Amino acid sequence: MVGHLAELLRQNGYEIGQNRLFERLRNQGWLSNRKGEDWNMPTQKSLDRDFFEIKESTHNNADGSVGITKTPKVTGKGQIYFVNKFLQELDV
Repeated sequence: MVGHLAELLRQNGYEIGQNRLFERLRNQGWLSNRKGEDWNMPTQKSLDRDFFEIKESTHNNADGSVGITKTPKVTGKGQIYFVNKFLQELDV
């Protein structure tokens, strides 16, 4: 999850929280900034590079209907890429 990536970045000296990281990833084109269901979902570019995957889970609502939740997950490859990318900014 993006929150775990933010923790990983903080552990490596890059001070950023989950919300600011979501914003940065949207601005850089890795996550969708289209409002609605696609909000914060990985773009085709990030899926093609295997930096993200989408985890779908179901839950039962109080009214008896079933809902589906989609969560963007950062892959191991994505973690390595983004940690290196953001830490390079610290060296500049």
